[in-house]
Order: sequence, then C-alpha cells, then structure tokens
Amino acid sequence: MKMFKLKELIFVALTVALMFAIAYFLVPLMGMLPLPAYRALLVAPIYGGGVYLAVGRTRKFGTVTLIGTIIGVILSVFSILMLFVSIISGLLTDLACGLPFRGYEKHRNCLVAAGLFPAIQIPLVFYSMAYTLGGSMAELISKPIVIIIPTLLTFVLGYLTARGVSSTLRKRKLQEQL
Repeated sequence: MKMFKLKELIFVALTVALMFAIAYFLVPLMGMLPLPAYRALLVAPIYGGGVYLAVGRTRKFGTVTLIGTIIGVILSVFSILMLFVSIISGLLTDLACGLPFRGYEKHRNCLVAAGLFPAIQIPLVFYSMAYTLGGSMAELISKPIVIIIPTLLTFVLGYLTARGVSSTLRKRKLQEQL
C-alpha cells in the first residue's frame, strides 16, 4: 500500500469540505424524507462526484476509507451511528474496488467506487436502525424491496454523476491531472 502524500491528503480534505458545502443546501429536503436511510439518495450525486475526484486524483487504496472517516467524524456531531456507517461504507468500497479490481488504476474502478460509497450507506443505516430502534424499522428490513430499490438507485445516481464529472474534465482537458 502506497502512503499518501501531504498534497493528496489536503486534496481529499478539500473535496470533503466541498461536498459538505454543497450538501448543506439539501438539509431542508432531507428533513422531509420519511426515513433517514433515504438521505443517501439526495447526497448520492454529491458523494459520487466527490469520491470520483478524490479517487481519480490519488488512485490509491484507502482513499474512500479516508473520505468516509472524515465524513463520519463530521456527521458524528449529529449521530454517532453516522461515524460507523461512513467509515464502514468507505472501507467496504475500498475492499470491493481495491481487492478484486486491483486498486483504482482503471477508470472504471473509480466510477464504481463513486456509486458504491453512497449506495452501501442505505442498507447499513437500515440494519443499524432496525437493531438499535427495533419496532417499525425492524419490520421494514423484512421487506427487501424497501432496501434494494433505493440502494440500486443511489448507486446509479453516484455512478452517473461520476461519469458526468469525468466527461466534463475530459472535455476541458483536466482529466490527465486527475
């Protein structure tokens, strides 16, 4: 595993800061969602674009875990559960894209990571809330369609956003730098 350089760590931190600045405008919409687990649907394009930028720049295993850790630390102010959800989703994304696909050297792996990071958060939030709160949340996880459709939709939103960012960077001839 290659070590991160200081400029890569700064780029990842700035990317997460940008993601939070953009997502801040979605806070009123997030309050209207019936289930907290569906918040990942709204931030999927933001997370997808941010993860793609960071992974495309560093091309290193552990980048998404680093992003998840930073996001989790910030969101732990609201709920300690989000710390664990963000870190675990970052770690699982790195493992899913890093081990079978041999890291982020291929462009496709960066795109998959961008869709996978927000998508993993939906089942994690559902199951953790079902086991901590029980009741109606426990009943919801007995219906897989409630989890599968939003998870797939979140993956597609993150993936397509990353493709859009990639396309824009290529048209402006900035892709080589990432």
